Amino acid sequence: MSVAAKPKILRTDTEVRFGEGDLARLATLAEVVTPPAWDEETLAAAAVGADLIVHSFFPAISARVIEASDNLKAIVKYGVGVDNIDIDAATRRNVMVINCPEYGSETVADHAFALMICLARRIVHIDRATRDTAWVWPSPEFIGVDLFAKTLGLIGFGNIGRAMCRRAAGFGMERIYCDPYVAEESVAEYGARAVSLEALLERSDFVSIHCVLTPETRGLIGEAELRRLKDTAYLIDVSRGAIIRQPALLRALSEGWIAGAGLDVFPVEPLCADDPLLRMDNVLLTSHLAWYTVEADERLAKECMARVIEVLEGRRPRNIKNAEALGLA
Repeated sequence: MSVAAKPKILRTDTEVRFGEGDLARLATLAEVVTPPAWDEETLAAAAVGADLIVHSFFPAISARVIEASDNLKAIVKYGVGVDNIDIDAATRRNVMVINCPEYGSETVADHAFALMICLARRIVHIDRATRDTAWVWPSPEFIGVDLFAKTLGLIGFGNIGRAMCRRAAGFGMERIYCDPYVAEESVAEYGARAVSLEALLERSDFVSIHCVLTPETRGLIGEAELRRLKDTAYLIDVSRGAIIRQPALLRALSEGWIAGAGLDVFPVEPLCADDPLLRMDNVLLTSHLAWYTVEADERLAKECMARVIEVLEGRRPRNIKNAEALGLA
């Protein structure tokens, strides 16, 4: 009597981290393959015969990778953003695209708020100067600004934007947001007011980006938008780097259109060693780590594992991004 072959899971890279117990469980249910590199050719070769792809942050899941397997049922993103998955190609092949959006909203909001505080109070600048000289005295180069009574503008008012809104309320900040997909009456409890993008940019002392990257939001913040900001305003992005037009941002920072920026994400990741941002004193840079805490890392592994098990067991998984196209909505 023949034994049915185990389904094959392509884990794109070791950034997809499961606990040891989860990996052992998966090994009993499926053959888990992790290729040595994440270029398209290597991924496509590894995807042959795969039933499931578990995808991390950097590799692109192209049509070529998706079409390499006639068995492919689902792509599970180890995280939230699915902008580097060819969803149209997946939909044409009846392949579900699934993400894990629930693990880190509060965590990412913490990071965005930390960037805002550090920018406002020049924390990193003061720290470096103190290390160099053992002490710094009050002088204009170290003076900060209050958060109290300032206006926080949120571009995108999903889970992370709302978490930011709650934090800002505790600091006595005015909160406004721009999100065409959110009805103001549905979020009245947050005490934030809906405004146009133009009004948000003109009125905000701090602008924090929390929308997903789509064709509509790619390049949303360009020269015209940056010039609407106050020259005392700060821009924070923990969403996707491609939402901001990089050449315009570099000009805004170098020519003083805005006071500074806190960036966790970039149009090209990892950053190149010669990126001009690395030489700018009015920018705080973190390496796409807004999500990365002990607790969120554990939650993400569990959330991703739950979606994988749902697919392997033939159940309808949560958080299908292309459910309507597949007739599953």
